[in-house]
Amino acid sequence: NKQLIKKSLLCNWNNNEELSRIINTFKDKVEIRFVGGCIRDILLGLKLKDIDFAINCKPNQTIKILKEKNIKYSEKGISHGSISIEMNEKKYEITSLRKDIITSGRFAKVEYTNDWDEDSLRRDFTMNAIYLSITGEITDKFNGINDINDQKISFIGETKKRIQEDYLRILRYFRFFGIFYNPKYQKKDIEIIDSEINEIKKFVSNSKINNELIKMMGN
Repeated sequence: NKQLIKKSLLCNWNNNEELSRIINTFKDKVEIRFVGGCIRDILLGLKLKDIDFAINCKPNQTIKILKEKNIKYSEKGISHGSISIEMNEKKYEITSLRKDIITSGRFAKVEYTNDWDEDSLRRDFTMNAIYLSITGEITDKFNGINDINDQKISFIGETKKRIQEDYLRILRYFRFFGIFYNPKYQKKDIEIIDSEINEIKKFVSNSKINNELIKMMGN
């Protein structure tokens, strides 16, 4: 599976105009890595959709560097550390390393960090906490690649706590069932989800629920 990554666009970003422009903008100033769904999709042999980056600086510094290179950006997600770029109808999101300080069932108050491990701890599932450096080095603290190979969906940390931090994770959990032919799960996770599922409507907006359902159809 690691060979899929080595042969992918992510490891050969120099051959792509948009990725080259973004990465070359940052690489001599601050560490930037691919993260999450783009790596997961490559390991699953799926078509790349949006590409996400994690970056070791605060959002205001990300913006400053983008301005220096005259790259257009959106601050729509800045409250949770994300700056978006759209090039040739493709979306790229650059999110500062962060950790959750206060959670309330959906949105967290975050604090920025320089620790990649702390950033990975706040992510939902092992398969979404895989990082790829611009030189092709894989960081997989929670063995997400093994879980993908085993068609296994695993929360990072304690399942109930992670769900109560953000109830959208229940919908995401079931969406990821659709990417596997024979998904494996832990019975206790389903029992916890069953006990918490009615809370979704209290904390997650109808539009966000609808978006997740559309993504489920897309898988």
